[in-house]
Amino acid sequence: MRASRTATTLLGVAALLGLAAPLAAAKSVEPAWVHPAEAGPGQSVTVSVTCDTSSVKTITASSQAFSTGSATLTVGPDGKYSGKALLASKEEFAAKGGRNSSWGIDGSCPNHDTFSGAVEVRTASYSGAGAEAGKLPTGPMKTGLGGSLRTDPADLAAGSALVGAGIGGFWLLRRRTTL
Repeated sequence: MRASRTATTLLGVAALLGLAAPLAAAKSVEPAWVHPAEAGPGQSVTVSVTCDTSSVKTITASSQAFSTGSATLTVGPDGKYSGKALLASKEEFAAKGGRNSSWGIDGSCPNHDTFSGAVEVRTASYSGAGAEAGKLPTGPMKTGLGGSLRTDPADLAAGSALVGAGIGGFWLLRRRTTL
Protein backbone atom coordinates (compact mmCIF):
# COMPACT_ATOMS: atom_id res chain seq x y z
CA MET A 1 0.00 0.00 0.00
CA ARG A 2 2.82 2.38 0.88
CA ALA A 3 4.63 1.68 -2.41
CA SER A 4 1.51 2.58 -4.39
CA ARG A 5 1.16 5.91 -2.53
CA THR A 6 4.80 6.73 -3.22
CA ALA A 7 4.40 5.90 -6.90
CA THR A 8 1.25 8.01 -7.13
CA THR A 9 3.01 10.93 -5.43
CA LEU A 10 5.99 10.70 -7.78
CA LEU A 11 3.70 10.57 -10.82
CA GLY A 12 1.80 13.63 -9.54
CA VAL A 13 5.02 15.60 -9.01
CA ALA A 14 6.28 14.63 -12.45
CA ALA A 15 3.00 15.72 -14.03
CA LEU A 16 3.13 19.07 -12.24
CA LEU A 17 6.71 19.68 -13.32
CA GLY A 18 5.82 18.70 -16.88
CA LEU A 19 2.95 21.19 -16.91
CA ALA A 20 4.90 23.95 -15.22
CA ALA A 21 7.75 23.95 -17.76
CA PRO A 22 5.61 25.11 -20.74
CA LEU A 23 3.94 27.74 -18.57
CA ALA A 24 7.29 29.19 -17.54
CA ALA A 25 8.36 29.45 -21.19
CA ALA A 26 5.17 31.30 -22.24
CA LYS A 27 5.57 34.87 -23.49
CA SER A 28 3.96 37.80 -21.70
CA VAL A 29 0.62 39.34 -22.59
CA GLU A 30 0.70 43.01 -23.54
CA PRO A 31 -2.36 45.24 -23.19
CA ALA A 32 -4.04 46.62 -26.30
CA TRP A 33 -5.63 50.04 -25.93
CA VAL A 34 -8.80 50.87 -27.82
CA HIS A 35 -10.04 54.41 -28.37
CA PRO A 36 -12.89 55.04 -27.94
CA ALA A 37 -13.31 52.10 -25.57
CA GLU A 38 -17.07 52.22 -26.15
CA ALA A 39 -18.49 52.62 -29.65
CA GLY A 40 -21.51 51.82 -31.79
CA PRO A 41 -21.81 49.54 -34.81
CA GLY A 42 -20.21 50.94 -37.95
CA GLN A 43 -17.95 53.31 -36.02
CA SER A 44 -14.18 53.39 -36.33
CA VAL A 45 -11.90 52.67 -33.36
CA THR A 46 -8.14 53.03 -32.95
CA VAL A 47 -6.22 50.05 -31.59
CA SER A 48 -2.74 50.66 -30.08
CA VAL A 49 -0.21 48.26 -28.59
CA THR A 50 3.37 48.56 -27.38
CA CYS A 51 5.69 45.78 -28.51
CA ASP A 52 9.45 45.39 -28.20
CA THR A 53 11.35 47.18 -30.97
CA SER A 54 11.56 45.23 -34.17
CA SER A 55 12.18 45.70 -37.87
CA VAL A 56 8.63 44.47 -38.58
CA LYS A 57 6.55 47.46 -39.66
CA THR A 58 3.02 45.98 -39.39
CA ILE A 59 1.16 43.50 -37.19
CA THR A 60 -2.43 42.29 -37.20
CA ALA A 61 -5.11 42.67 -34.52
CA SER A 62 -8.09 40.33 -34.77
CA SER A 63 -11.63 40.60 -33.41
CA GLN A 64 -15.09 39.36 -34.31
CA ALA A 65 -16.23 42.93 -33.68
CA PHE A 66 -14.30 44.22 -36.71
CA SER A 67 -16.18 44.31 -40.02
CA THR A 68 -13.32 42.48 -41.78
CA GLY A 69 -12.29 40.38 -38.77
CA SER A 70 -8.86 42.00 -38.49
CA ALA A 71 -7.04 45.33 -38.62
CA THR A 72 -3.48 46.19 -39.63
CA LEU A 73 -1.46 48.06 -37.02
CA THR A 74 1.55 50.07 -38.25
CA VAL A 75 4.55 51.02 -36.13
CA GLY A 76 4.85 54.72 -35.44
CA PRO A 77 7.85 56.93 -34.59
CA ASP A 78 7.24 56.28 -30.88
CA GLY A 79 7.59 52.50 -31.41
CA LYS A 80 3.89 51.80 -30.76
CA TYR A 81 1.80 49.91 -33.26
CA SER A 82 -1.57 51.50 -34.01
CA GLY A 83 -4.26 51.38 -36.63
CA LYS A 84 -7.93 52.01 -37.27
CA ALA A 85 -10.57 49.30 -37.37
CA LEU A 86 -14.15 49.60 -38.57
CA LEU A 87 -16.68 47.89 -36.32
CA ALA A 88 -19.24 45.59 -37.91
CA SER A 89 -22.64 46.99 -38.88
CA LYS A 90 -25.72 46.82 -36.68
CA GLU A 91 -27.09 44.00 -38.83
CA GLU A 92 -23.87 41.99 -38.44
CA PHE A 93 -23.97 42.43 -34.65
CA ALA A 94 -27.63 41.38 -34.64
CA ALA A 95 -26.58 38.15 -36.37
CA LYS A 96 -23.84 37.64 -33.73
CA GLY A 97 -26.15 38.07 -30.75
CA GLY A 98 -27.32 41.67 -31.04
CA ARG A 99 -26.63 42.77 -27.47
CA ASN A 100 -24.45 45.41 -25.89
CA SER A 101 -21.30 43.54 -25.00
CA SER A 102 -17.55 43.54 -24.79
CA TRP A 103 -15.67 42.08 -27.76
CA GLY A 104 -12.12 40.82 -27.40
CA ILE A 105 -9.21 42.01 -29.54
CA ASP A 106 -6.03 39.98 -29.74
CA GLY A 107 -2.87 39.42 -31.77
CA SER A 108 0.88 38.81 -31.59
CA CYS A 109 3.84 41.16 -31.47
CA PRO A 110 6.84 40.45 -33.75
CA ASN A 111 8.69 38.82 -30.81
CA HIS A 112 5.69 36.47 -30.33
CA ASP A 113 4.41 38.22 -27.19
CA THR A 114 0.63 38.28 -27.36
CA PHE A 115 -1.59 41.29 -26.82
CA SER A 116 -5.23 41.56 -25.91
CA GLY A 117 -7.83 44.21 -25.29
CA ALA A 118 -11.54 44.80 -25.66
CA VAL A 119 -14.04 47.19 -27.18
CA GLU A 120 -17.51 47.70 -25.73
CA VAL A 121 -20.07 47.77 -28.55
CA ARG A 122 -23.35 49.54 -27.80
CA THR A 123 -25.95 48.23 -30.23
CA ALA A 124 -28.93 49.90 -28.56
CA SER A 125 -29.43 53.61 -28.07
CA TYR A 126 -30.93 55.19 -24.98
CA SER A 127 -34.14 55.94 -26.81
CA GLY A 128 -37.07 53.67 -27.47
CA ALA A 129 -38.19 52.52 -30.89
CA GLY A 130 -38.96 55.39 -33.21
CA ALA A 131 -37.57 58.04 -30.87
CA GLU A 132 -34.66 60.30 -31.61
CA ALA A 133 -31.24 58.90 -30.73
CA GLY A 134 -29.97 60.19 -27.39
CA LYS A 135 -33.39 61.34 -26.17
CA LEU A 136 -34.48 59.83 -22.87
CA PRO A 137 -37.98 58.31 -22.61
CA THR A 138 -40.69 60.31 -20.85
CA GLY A 139 -44.07 59.54 -19.33
CA PRO A 140 -45.35 56.81 -17.06
CA MET A 141 -44.17 53.24 -17.41
CA LYS A 142 -46.83 50.83 -18.68
CA THR A 143 -46.18 47.46 -17.05
CA GLY A 144 -49.50 45.62 -17.26
CA LEU A 145 -50.33 42.64 -15.10
CA GLY A 146 -47.95 40.25 -16.79
CA GLY A 147 -50.40 37.36 -16.66
CA SER A 148 -49.84 36.85 -12.93
CA LEU A 149 -53.36 37.81 -11.88
CA ARG A 150 -56.42 35.78 -12.91
CA THR A 151 -59.94 36.00 -11.54
CA ASP A 152 -61.14 32.54 -12.57
CA PRO A 153 -63.64 31.33 -9.88
CA ALA A 154 -62.15 27.82 -9.84
CA ASP A 155 -58.66 29.22 -9.17
CA LEU A 156 -60.00 31.46 -6.40
CA ALA A 157 -61.82 28.52 -4.78
CA ALA A 158 -58.73 26.30 -4.97
CA GLY A 159 -56.57 29.04 -3.48
CA SER A 160 -59.04 29.67 -0.66
CA ALA A 161 -59.15 25.93 0.11
CA LEU A 162 -55.35 25.80 0.33
CA VAL A 163 -55.21 28.80 2.64
CA GLY A 164 -57.99 27.29 4.82
CA ALA A 165 -56.18 23.94 4.98
CA GLY A 166 -52.97 25.66 6.02
CA ILE A 167 -54.66 27.64 8.78
CA GLY A 168 -56.59 24.56 9.97
CA GLY A 169 -53.44 22.43 10.04
CA PHE A 170 -51.57 25.08 12.01
CA TRP A 171 -54.46 25.36 14.49
CA LEU A 172 -54.56 21.56 15.01
CA LEU A 173 -50.81 21.34 15.58
CA ARG A 174 -50.86 24.25 18.05
CA ARG A 175 -53.83 22.70 19.90
CA ARG A 176 -52.04 19.34 20.13
CA THR A 177 -48.95 20.88 21.76
CA THR A 178 -50.98 22.69 24.46
CA LEU A 179 -52.86 19.58 25.65
